[in-house]
Amino acid sequence: MKAQREQSELQHADIREHYDDAQSDGRYEEGMATMALYHRHCQDPVIFRALGDVRGKSLIDLACGDGFYTRRFRSECGAHPMLGVDLSPKQIQRAAAIEQRQPLGITYRVGDVMNLSSDRHFDVATAIHLLHYLENADEISSVLSSIHALLVDDGYFVTMIANPEFNLEQHDATDSKAKFAYYFSVAEPGNGGLMRFHPGGFEKERELTIEFHRWQRDFINSIALDTGFTPEWHDPFISDEGLKNYGADFFSNYLANPQSKLIRLNKNS
Repeated sequence: MKAQREQSELQHADIREHYDDAQSDGRYEEGMATMALYHRHCQDPVIFRALGDVRGKSLIDLACGDGFYTRRFRSECGAHPMLGVDLSPKQIQRAAAIEQRQPLGITYRVGDVMNLSSDRHFDVATAIHLLHYLENADEISSVLSSIHALLVDDGYFVTMIANPEFNLEQHDATDSKAKFAYYFSVAEPGNGGLMRFHPGGFEKERELTIEFHRWQRDFINSIALDTGFTPEWHDPFISDEGLKNYGADFFSNYLANPQSKLIRLNKNS
């Protein structure tokens, strides 16, 4: 158990260092800009539909990064009050700096999802990318249990997760990089299989490499149910604007083999 805990701590430290480095040299911000088409037309639609009406509701955004979605949940959706939490001090530093320049009333703090604590409960929890960075069933169970404890009785948790059905052989890396500024180089089969993701569309000498796990649906569903949630899986879809501006064929490769699926976990009463 001690060895497993130490391995987990090392893994989380590696993730924190990776994102701090990317933030420091500007690649994170640059990569987000180049992936704007993907976010706007492929990822945003399913997130905001699953999020539902959160106007006036309290929201905690976990693994919030520099607050990219945190700010949108406040400014576009009207969630309030809001707390953003991330493992990376430099990401939180940037989020706080943006908040200072453009105040929205969001509080940010450095924190590890493995040690969540709060003196209040929230109507909604979000984590755009989180569960696939966790190492095993114990970690996932611990995090979901903590999120469950943070939520009010009818609260829910919205998160994106690596697509359990993603097939590397069907992944057109050239098409994906050219259109959406990302590609995968590794996607091991089986529950917990390693996936190696390259976001931002950078050339080899500046390429970002992010590794995470692909968890099977039944595996996640079982843990969610055991921790007091009812899981709903949502497939991604393309925005009306994207279809109008680019046409359905432009997105056909992506939709046939999307990188992520969304889960909404509703807290059982």
